[in-house]
Amino acid sequence: MELKQPRLASPTEHYPRLLSPLRLGPIQLPHRAFMSAHGMGLGGTGPGVSERYHEYLLARARGGAALLGIESAPVHHTTYSRSLVIRLDQDDSIPSLARLTAAAHEIGTKVAITLWHGGHKDGALRGAYPVAPSAVPGMDGTVPHVLSVAEIEEIVRAYGAAAARCRAAGLDVLEVQTATDYLLGSFLSPALNHRDDAYGGSRERRLRIVREVLDAVRKAAGDRIAVGVRCSARHDIPGASEDYTLEESLAVMNQLDRDGLVDYVSVMSGSGWAEGVSIPALHHPRALLAEEGRAFKRALRVPVTLAGRIRTAAEAEDLISSGAADAIAMARSWIADPDWGRKLLSGNERQIRPCMSCNQGCVGMVFRGVPGTCVLNPRAGREFEIADPGQAPHAPRLRAAGQPLRVVVIGGGPAGLEAARLAALQGFAVELHEASAELGGQWRLAGLTPGRHELLLSLAWWRSELLRLGATVHLNSRIDVDQPPAADHVIYAIGALPAQTAVLRLRPHLRAGIPGSQGAAHSRDYLAGRVSVRGRVALIDEEHGWSSLSAVAQLLDDPKVIELTVVTTETNFGAAAVGPTFEAGALAAIHARGDVRLIIYSSKSVQSIDNNNKITLSDAVSLPGFDAVLLATGTAAQRLPDRALAAGDCLAPRGIWSATRDAERVVARLTA
Repeated sequence: MELKQPRLASPTEHYPRLLSPLRLGPIQLPHRAFMSAHGMGLGGTGPGVSERYHEYLLARARGGAALLGIESAPVHHTTYSRSLVIRLDQDDSIPSLARLTAAAHEIGTKVAITLWHGGHKDGALRGAYPVAPSAVPGMDGTVPHVLSVAEIEEIVRAYGAAAARCRAAGLDVLEVQTATDYLLGSFLSPALNHRDDAYGGSRERRLRIVREVLDAVRKAAGDRIAVGVRCSARHDIPGASEDYTLEESLAVMNQLDRDGLVDYVSVMSGSGWAEGVSIPALHHPRALLAEEGRAFKRALRVPVTLAGRIRTAAEAEDLISSGAADAIAMARSWIADPDWGRKLLSGNERQIRPCMSCNQGCVGMVFRGVPGTCVLNPRAGREFEIADPGQAPHAPRLRAAGQPLRVVVIGGGPAGLEAARLAALQGFAVELHEASAELGGQWRLAGLTPGRHELLLSLAWWRSELLRLGATVHLNSRIDVDQPPAADHVIYAIGALPAQTAVLRLRPHLRAGIPGSQGAAHSRDYLAGRVSVRGRVALIDEEHGWSSLSAVAQLLDDPKVIELTVVTTETNFGAAAVGPTFEAGALAAIHARGDVRLIIYSSKSVQSIDNNNKITLSDAVSLPGFDAVLLATGTAAQRLPDRALAAGDCLAPRGIWSATRDAERVVARLTA
């Protein structure tokens, strides 16, 4: 009998709904995977699409996005944002928008933009004052100016003028932002809209400004541009007796649909009181708005697009086939891998770089006032200055004798893995040596803690890519830094060791660390399983990062621990790590975990530890002796040979975003 290779299903057979065409009003799209808008802070010095943002967006168009979403764009001079610079209240933005749209159309991608007014979420530090339907402060506490009817009418006209500018630039889709508690969302909310005039009170009156805006936008856009709305399924204001609920949202969107004002509805969720749901981190379930999507699908005639931690084509296909959505809007997945669509369509789905919803490079950077990127893809946001190493095949880099140049990478954490991947893409013969039995370094330790397992997706992807690219990986292979193997290039990525460097931030004179702490184990040793603890345990946190939070999560799950005391120099334990990444919910879940009693001493440093593990705090308060003391007090870089090529924490302890960026920089030196 003749043996035959099994026939591999094509992508369209695997994902018949996801890869089928979709019509949004007058616009026909080739498939249903959209690159959704996300403010990345990639602007230049003037209004419009900067060169940096232009190249970032076109990379996603080339990567197969059916619809290219541009970030929210301010429509009126009363709104502003540090990260949003495409000013649709200015004609100066038209040329750069037109240039982007023409380039995307040449590739075959349609272009959308979100018409936006921040309302009371703008704050007052960058402008004269925020505006809102009522004097309800945003989360920063600033009381906004209450819009008069004349001012509302002016803003409505501004939406129409913005749409006219988009039409002049040749855009295909305009999306009006009514989601969260931005200006239009605040008008819709019975909790935030306290007006008693024609724009407040009943649902019909609260809806009035949105109707007027959509009418102005449709008239200005003409009949060749699709017009939709982005909405919140709910606002989730804690304890609110009245709120913008799913019932409210369905009724509002149904009315807009019946009025013929929208060609589609895009569904997200959350508000300033529940921002973690707006950009859900990895502690949230995948596709967390599936049921809400089904409710909108039942209520509306127009297509429904759905967002909310949708990461894989299989998840997208299931949502569409099960009636939760007509199309999938993804932002962070396309930030992580600009070729998400191209890899899927070409049958190379396994090569897609995974988004872990860690929010560290995209959301976290932007909220710190730094241009957004991705911790697994440091090229994101820097496409205009860094060539894509995988865009075209590279000729092997050869010695004079014709043999491939050999690169040895020492260390299998994120820096070493990315350096090995990039070097292999450049045609080098790559060997990676990892001293332990597992790849991943400290990143792996973080991924093994409760609620953080999706971090390990990155390690699976790196392993798969190194195998695909022909790199050789040696585990349990410890290399003496003073006796590196013979190679054309050696890259050191040996990481850092537990230390008390974080103690020196407040007390630089404590060269030997906290007095009496020499016998205490470090939290990383506990996470790695090198030490065990039991009974009453104290954790001394001066690091203020996910290493501390991971240790707490693990300790609260440890059946041998009966009580955990955390002494932290942080005002609010965990806030530095979770604030910029919208992971406050994860912190709350950690605190609520298990049956272990948790005691936290905030804004305290440890003066000393005695032989019985009695801790004396900086204010002379003494804590009785503990069964074990763990130190979350930082790491120190390991020694390197002079002039060594190095990446990651062995240069200076930082984070994964630095590890992968270092790897790109080091490999670029090899190919210069």
